[in-house]
Amino acid sequence: MSSILFTSALLAGVAQAYTQVNVASPFMTKNIDPIVFPGQYDKSHLHSFFGSDAVTINTKTSAELQAGCTNAENPNDLSVYWVPTPLYTTDGGKTYKPIPLSRFSAYYNLGETEAEVAIPQNLQMVAGVSSATTEADMDANAQSSWACESENISLDANGFPSSTCSTHLQQLLYFPQCVNTATLETGYKTKRGGACPTGMKSMPQLRFSIRWDVRKALPNGWSGAAPFKLASGPAWSSHGDFINGWTEEAATNMLATTKEKQKFSAVDGALGTYNSGPTCTATDADPSNGTSDYAESVAAMSKRDVEDWGWSTKSRFVRA
Repeated sequence: MSSILFTSALLAGVAQAYTQVNVASPFMTKNIDPIVFPGQYDKSHLHSFFGSDAVTINTKTSAELQAGCTNAENPNDLSVYWVPTPLYTTDGGKTYKPIPLSRFSAYYNLGETEAEVAIPQNLQMVAGVSSATTEADMDANAQSSWACESENISLDANGFPSSTCSTHLQQLLYFPQCVNTATLETGYKTKRGGACPTGMKSMPQLRFSIRWDVRKALPNGWSGAAPFKLASGPAWSSHGDFINGWTEEAATNMLATTKEKQKFSAVDGALGTYNSGPTCTATDADPSNGTSDYAESVAAMSKRDVEDWGWSTKSRFVRA
């Protein structure tokens, strides 16, 4: 399977306005998931967290996140974003360590038509299928992919590049762009630039673009099966989570950026300009619980007596 990252054809014929939020590093790596396993420390695989450090196992609202510190470059974005931690091995799979991050970017409305409503306060979303073990198990709407940035390298049996990346390892993931503002139910359009499901309106679409520094982790490269995996399994299990923490003012300001075509537009607000940078140091709000160690997280999960529950974009709680 080809690992083409991005083509002009994908965006042809639609507005290409967008805004972007960059984060230099995860502020926390931890085995919690407040959406899928709220209130529980020992049920989730390891995740890497970006954004507001107010997140805990019990986080549910935008107000909770807005009371915290964000490590995002836009201080008006106090959302929290997380993904299963990518891990590499240099000893044949005996031990694993997190792959260093080059940059996390959250794009909003890249390649989409004008949004009708702002991203609602308290919105929670999951994109991708954490239980997927094959490409066929994936949600095509999420357009999840792993590839060497700007290189066309075939994928291995686990969905990762089958040979050394001369650039970064790039992860892409698209979230729903439609929402029922009363119920906060979300869904995908019928196609890019198409119609939302009945009862929903379009909002700025969130896309993760994450660059992982495999050159630093694996300076000698690889050939064949990639010596890395996700904490959730193969690349097919790639997924991402989001709880909205944008200030209401900034979320509303974002709507104006979706009207312009083919250019970046800044989202500023009362807390600063789009690139003001962090004004504080984000840290784990609950350091005494959970673990950042992969082996310990696996041991904890082996004791759980519940199945992994996922979210569907069209039905709030369903089995993955």
